Amino acid sequence: MYAVITIVWAVLLIFAVIKGRMFRAVRGVFPALAAAFALWAAVSTLASPYELTALGRGYDGPAVLCLYALTAAGCCAFGNMRQRYVYLLAVSVTLCCALAFIQLAGFNPLGLYPEGYNYYDGGVWYNGRFLGTMGNTNLLGAFLSLASPLLALNAAGACPRRLCLLLPAAAGCLTIILAGSEAGLLGLLACAAIAIPYYVNRRNRKAAMLALIAEAAALGVFLIFVYFSPPQSGTLRELSELLHGRAEPSFGSHRLEIWAEAARLTAERPILGGGPGSFALRSGVTFERFVPESGVTLRTLADNAHSEPLAALCDLGAPGLALWLLLRVRALRRGFKSCAPLSLALISYHVQALFGIGSCLVLPVVYCLLGLAAADPYE
Repeated sequence: MYAVITIVWAVLLIFAVIKGRMFRAVRGVFPALAAAFALWAAVSTLASPYELTALGRGYDGPAVLCLYALTAAGCCAFGNMRQRYVYLLAVSVTLCCALAFIQLAGFNPLGLYPEGYNYYDGGVWYNGRFLGTMGNTNLLGAFLSLASPLLALNAAGACPRRLCLLLPAAAGCLTIILAGSEAGLLGLLACAAIAIPYYVNRRNRKAAMLALIAEAAALGVFLIFVYFSPPQSGTLRELSELLHGRAEPSFGSHRLEIWAEAARLTAERPILGGGPGSFALRSGVTFERFVPESGVTLRTLADNAHSEPLAALCDLGAPGLALWLLLRVRALRRGFKSCAPLSLALISYHVQALFGIGSCLVLPVVYCLLGLAAADPYE
């Protein structure tokens, strides 16, 4: 559906540009970077020795990357960030979180879980954890780590009716916590750590410096606590082990093992990469876990690098990662000049993306907002 809509939209835009002679609209650094990213994805595909498909096994193939680039470039050239988009996002977040709360109450209204099971049976009787309209809880956390800060920061505007945006923003944050999306929660915390001194600095530079010092002190106290008095299990225990210089491949839900595999694959083809969506074809990492409660052995294949920048490096090589980064840096710099809440929300998402899975369920929204962040301010 996304591919069909985007192609139709692009064709209509081309006719509009030719008829209205709006060739200047498609000029600029950001559209050029988006075009270069799509071109490099095509080069990486043609140079790949693997049997790649246009859409890819996980909808991460070359055609999908080109659609993302087209979305970003089109939104930059012909779009502007408007408040109505934020309200529409609020509706989407409200519906998604409402469904998630119903599922967390033990119900299965859309048949997301196998018959007779609910959300809490995930990882015990069936593989994975699923919630909301996104499915996988990590994907849900990725979407909400982008949407919730954008809603919350827009609620701080001069218009009193914007305060209603705090409700879906709070629902999104609560859903991230209840779903156990640690990457999403880290994105929210990083966004708050940047947003507080950023907005304070607008009124009082000294107060902003004090806020930065307080945040650094809080982080230091937290790390000291984790180092000397860690919990017996969970992510904080793994962080404590890392601080002590002890790392195990299973840390981070086996992310360390997956990242090591991605690094190995990158070393094989550091310039051209394996091609978009090739990680699943090249990786042989699998996991098995016996669940005593159910007597079931759950098996998982690592078909994704579990880090968006690392996936770009592995699939597209060093030039592909460079373009991936430049596209985002350009959007964030422009966004801070025209719509700071949008740039801060994108930072939240991309902190999460360091540990997350780039999925076609979320990335169309991300690239759309990247393009709007890079666009000229709405007048």
